[in-house]
Amino acid sequence: MNYCEEYTNLNDENHIFKSINYDELRDLIDNFGTGLIFIGGSWCKNCQAIIDIVNSIGKKRGLDVIYNYDPKYTDVFGEVDDLRDCKSLEIKLKYYYLVEKIGFKSDELVQDTLIPKIHCPFFIALKNGTCLGYYSAELIKDTYLHKENETEDMSVEFFDNIISLIEMVQKKEMFD
Repeated sequence: MNYCEEYTNLNDENHIFKSINYDELRDLIDNFGTGLIFIGGSWCKNCQAIIDIVNSIGKKRGLDVIYNYDPKYTDVFGEVDDLRDCKSLEIKLKYYYLVEKIGFKSDELVQDTLIPKIHCPFFIALKNGTCLGYYSAELIKDTYLHKENETEDMSVEFFDNIISLIEMVQKKEMFD
């Protein structure tokens, strides 16, 4: 994947994003991985809005990589689907595994399920396979970051939340 072509707002050829698939995401969780995970894709206007900012914050805070998991995938019939839609039992189980492992809670549920719906972009602070925190940033950008159809500048809140997640990932523990 060429991030600068896919994400038109990413202005850094030397970005720190690394694309991972579902199995690699699960491997990070199951095998005590550590890192900042960005769930979203170039198809999402909110992800497009924040991609360059997240890259810049991550680099300034010393991250070598930000893992990017795109929940959209091509199924066996060649059709694009979204893990978060839970259209089959197999996909429901995969999605439920992720939601359960990170301890995600939301009042909004995936249609016809009791599984909380994750919106993109979504960030997870993973330390030794444990989710220490997460943040959903459904923001758009023009002169500043804000929620769609609202005028309140959310830039500082966004920066603070991303920095907080990065600090959780980087925090040295007694047994690290």
